[in-house]
Amino acid sequence: MLKFVPLNYNELGLPFREDNTLAGYIGYDLSDDNRECGKCVFRLNGYSMEILYVDSYDNDPETIEGLIRSALNYGGNRNVYMAEYKADKGVEVAVALGFEDNNGVLSGDIPTLLQGSCCKGK
Repeated sequence: MLKFVPLNYNELGLPFREDNTLAGYIGYDLSDDNRECGKCVFRLNGYSMEILYVDSYDNDPETIEGLIRSALNYGGNRNVYMAEYKADKGVEVAVALGFEDNNGVLSGDIPTLLQGSCCKGK
């Protein structure tokens, strides 16, 4: 069974560990042995959020999608409406989820981004 677990600031790597404006770090763990296999770092800014870093240790697109969706869900549950994707990795997954280029920045509204692809007419 796979689960997404928010981790503490002191578990963040540099440069994120020293950035006190970050809202959280989502770790992707395997519950069988608690082995971490990916991470996502994001910041909440009122009604918007920035996804800053996404990595899957086995470069699995489904893991990356789960990390992005988990971060979006975290923000959505805290009244965040808009999201920007600023991570270097996983861009193709973010675009498949519905992030659109807006003056060089991938962005979208969280309700739309969290819909399944069948609901987006794709």
